Amino acid sequence: MADVPNFRIDKIGDLCRQMGFTPHDARLTQLAAAEELLLEIDPAKAYPFNFVVFRVTGYHPKQIDQTLLTGMALQHDLGLLVELVSETLDLREGNSAQPVMSIEDVAQRFNVTSKTIQRWRRRGLGARRFTFNDGKRRVGFLLGTVERFLSIHRDQVIRAGNFSQATEDEKTEILRRAKRLAGHCRCCVSEISRRIGRRFNRSPLTIAHIIRDHDLADPKSAIFKDAPKEISEQERGEMVTAYRRGTPIAELASRACRSSAAVYRVILEERLAQLSRRKVSFIDDPLYHQEEAESVIEQIVSQEGLPPERKGEETRIPRDLPAYLQDLYRTPLLSPGRERALFLKLNFRKYQFVTARRKIEPQFARARDLNVLENLRRRVSEVKNQIVKANLRLVVSVARKHLRPGLSLMELISDGNLTIVRAVDSFDCHKGNRFSTYATFALMKGFARSIPQMQARGRDAIHADGLLESVPDRGHSRLSAQIADRDEVQHLLSQLEKRERDVIAAHYGLAEGQPATYEQVGSRMGLSKQRVRQIEQTALAKLRVGRI
Repeated sequence: MADVPNFRIDKIGDLCRQMGFTPHDARLTQLAAAEELLLEIDPAKAYPFNFVVFRVTGYHPKQIDQTLLTGMALQHDLGLLVELVSETLDLREGNSAQPVMSIEDVAQRFNVTSKTIQRWRRRGLGARRFTFNDGKRRVGFLLGTVERFLSIHRDQVIRAGNFSQATEDEKTEILRRAKRLAGHCRCCVSEISRRIGRRFNRSPLTIAHIIRDHDLADPKSAIFKDAPKEISEQERGEMVTAYRRGTPIAELASRACRSSAAVYRVILEERLAQLSRRKVSFIDDPLYHQEEAESVIEQIVSQEGLPPERKGEETRIPRDLPAYLQDLYRTPLLSPGRERALFLKLNFRKYQFVTARRKIEPQFARARDLNVLENLRRRVSEVKNQIVKANLRLVVSVARKHLRPGLSLMELISDGNLTIVRAVDSFDCHKGNRFSTYATFALMKGFARSIPQMQARGRDAIHADGLLESVPDRGHSRLSAQIADRDEVQHLLSQLEKRERDVIAAHYGLAEGQPATYEQVGSRMGLSKQRVRQIEQTALAKLRVGRI
């Protein structure tokens, strides 16, 4: 079998490779067993590895393996195993003993979108690779697998789509509500479909289909013709920007001649989009899947809450550091137990966030659902900041050892801070190492990559300054005071690195006369908003203390 990527559990990846070498018929039997097990997995539970091997292969491993596999990761990996193993069997639609359904077939059967089908795959709907009758090779589903998924997740499927026909009474009520929303409430087509769908526990696509059938049959009393046009992307962007600046929803609705509900939905969808774009990965632990996980983890953290007595070398503060860097050395270091407890809590918060986000159906999302997600995201940040703050002195220590002529200590520290944040996200406390060891290697690797870039930028800045000094100044100003002020600003900026000068000039409008936001500056320079803010803070700190 070719390289097997993306497995979250190494043992399942190994099992997949081993299955690639079994005889064809045995492999087909094991594939069916893996699909059956996939349908039974509960993401909130943990499963012994030996149990998984027996269910898939039918063999009892000779050695007892007590490893517990978390349900969420196992569900992902079994789905990947089914798809990859099926590729080795050269399955063809025409030779299958059961009817094979494509993604389009399943979507049409249950009146849902292809995105919904992809969500079902993540929740246990196994997909195989088939060569279809048109000669193309793509994902397909056995009819029996789809029906089994339906029997297990019936409520979810009913909510996502509509495979039961609406009664005439339901259709009458749907049309009545649609007329009111289109005429009196001035709702657009998508808002009408979504609101009525939530009321009748049907997908918005189903509602839209019923209304469009009515409009085609009776054009004179068509409903959607009276509905306002969909809100354009430009309008949505303007609404979101104005809302963030404090404009009430009612005022936004009045400006755009839209219903407050439609504007509210735009704001809600933007919040959901931001939360969906946020990439969150976590190191799983069987404890997270137990009912009492929250209280157990809080108890572990509280038991490790008191910092140990600090040793002399831990309290020694380098005297050649500015005052604001010396403050970092007053933050207590983490004991091994405290460190492990905080990483356990950090990954549990991430697990809670990912689990809650998976449960949200976008078309039915409400403000309270997003409030829960945003609160979980905030709790993730709180724990992460605790760990980062306790390790910032490590960044200073490693940065000082890498300081070279022509380099700025503050820029090294700023670069190292980003490295330490990324290291916190990827550190696995289960392997028995201290985070300081892991982070030190990450910092050394990061500096080995960034220092040559910093030195190259410094050489470019010196060359550019030399060219500017060689150009005679023939200009004359009537306002000598303004010239003096300008010269003072230029003198201050000349003490900074080129990127720092560019950020300060752009943010305060020194170059173009018009101040720019962090986001605008970042867009121009190819940096994140957070990185722009860090560079500015570093630059201002240099100017305050006169240290370059």
